[in-house]
Amino acid sequence: MDEPGPFDQVLRTDPPPGRDRTATIIVALGIVLGALLLVLVLPPVSIFDSDDGPSATGTIIVAVRDELPPPPIGFEAVSALYDVSSTEQVGLEARPRLTIDLAVSVDDGVPLTLFSYREGSWTRLGDAAAVAGGSAAQGEVSILPDNVAVFRQAAQSRLLLGTLPAGEGIDPRASNALTTLNIGGYSPSASGAVVGDVAQPANALGLPIAPTISATGGADAQAVNTILASAELQDAHVQAILAFAREGGYAGIDLDYRAIDPALTNAFTALVRDLSASLRAEGRTLTLTLPAPVQDGDGWNTLGYDWEALPALASAVKLVSTAEPDSYYESMKQALGFLTPLGIGGKLLLTVSPLSWERGVDGARELTLTDALAIASTPVTRPDESIAPGDAVVALGLNLADETGASSLRWDETARAVTFSYTGLGGVRTVWLANVFSAAFRLDLARRYQLGGIAIDDVSQRVADANLWPAVLQYAQSGEVALVQPNGALLQPSWSVSGGQLQSNTGPAVTWRVPSDAGTYTLTLVVSDGVMRVGQELRIPVQPRQQAVAP
Repeated sequence: MDEPGPFDQVLRTDPPPGRDRTATIIVALGIVLGALLLVLVLPPVSIFDSDDGPSATGTIIVAVRDELPPPPIGFEAVSALYDVSSTEQVGLEARPRLTIDLAVSVDDGVPLTLFSYREGSWTRLGDAAAVAGGSAAQGEVSILPDNVAVFRQAAQSRLLLGTLPAGEGIDPRASNALTTLNIGGYSPSASGAVVGDVAQPANALGLPIAPTISATGGADAQAVNTILASAELQDAHVQAILAFAREGGYAGIDLDYRAIDPALTNAFTALVRDLSASLRAEGRTLTLTLPAPVQDGDGWNTLGYDWEALPALASAVKLVSTAEPDSYYESMKQALGFLTPLGIGGKLLLTVSPLSWERGVDGARELTLTDALAIASTPVTRPDESIAPGDAVVALGLNLADETGASSLRWDETARAVTFSYTGLGGVRTVWLANVFSAAFRLDLARRYQLGGIAIDDVSQRVADANLWPAVLQYAQSGEVALVQPNGALLQPSWSVSGGQLQSNTGPAVTWRVPSDAGTYTLTLVVSDGVMRVGQELRIPVQPRQQAVAP
């Protein structure tokens, strides 16, 4: 007797022994065939409401673009880019579902993401899932986009995390490049609760968000140590973090407890173990922000953190250096030389800052690149008063000229950054500038030690002037870094004046020949880090020369 064919059971008139599955098979085949026919007869982009029927009242027009722009960081395209338009008003139900034909077949369960290309960059629309045997993707959107494409995560992609301080607006270049956004402004309380109420920035909602719960010192660090000292408080804290993540619908949590009591090392590891397992069970991630180990004689001071256990419990570890700019590079290179042999390099993210740094006898402070260059661009004159027509006046960069005990802008080979020194509060103060040049040399450490990616500790509009993005994007997209020092000529201060003549228009000090006419003249000093230019003006009154009075 011949073996029955695949449809024989459907066509049989006599029921087989046991349970009759005919109806189930017919329904299943109908669903599969219906889904396939739906994809075949519908345009490459279709819109459905919750009842799987068309929800648009107007006529939808779909056109495929000839070229697809470079994909977002960490993604690869699985569909063409489709332009979507209509000949009339299109009415849509709340959160319509788009179905998009794929250019390649995708296995079930592979995470997909819908993106729209706007004003030269990609904007995330939402998640999608493979349908029709992997030949199409379907996902909900809040509005009908002008265009849409489907992406999946690229293999071996580098993570690019960025922290947005509470109350700050995000740099648009960051929102189009990051793989995850960490929002600051949250901290633990001694009771185990999570405190903080931070509004999410509207232009960053397309990114997966993993808020940072931070305790870097002071009362917050004391709260963490209180929690770690009690098993009950540890459990309460884990439950509070889980509730916080659920209520916000967050993709994960970033834990920045970098100031724990070293005596509580095991308790911190246990807290992370419990939190990681609980978040993972809900499909959420956990990243840790930890201080880099410090070399102590022939050994290493891990500052109370178990580097053999913690990386395995987290999806990534953001590595923060406590070293100042002139010792950062060497100390981080040593720390990575200690950590990467542990086999955890792929979990480590090198933290990069867009903030410049000033150090004096009273300590150190961070400042924006614009503020740092403003210090460098302060003009003065010698003499600074009683200037008469025809005088020869020396114009100085107060914080750059040798005459004032300062040094000009120059490249610091040890810090791998542009620097200058000047005499200020408490004596000599040194400034190191954070910009695309210094960032590239730090990113090169991530490349050389094959780390899992980078974390930028401030992606707000406030620090956008540093513009680290050319170096960051090159590393994130290709894994390569172009190490370039700024053109020395661009680091030379430049001068201009509204009247009279300058003996030279470059250098920390120049001579100005005052015009023959009295009046008020403007002297301008412009400085640069090699990319950005910042200038300050000095208005100089020129008084008529006093006539000698005959006795």
